[in-house]
Amino acid sequence: MPRPGQVKSSGERLSDRIALGVLTRVFPPGVVDEVIAECGRREQRSRLLPAR
Repeated sequence: MPRPGQVKSSGERLSDRIALGVLTRVFPPGVVDEVIAECGRREQRSRLLPAR
């Protein structure tokens, strides 16, 4: 929802409007990992740090 005085652009993405902290509170990493595992999708390469 635009703040007073702001005009919402039709080409704007949700990610342009919402903070990463809000997303991590709503979707904690453990929940995201469970959903990815249920879908059968994992990282294709092993790296020192996880993709997230």
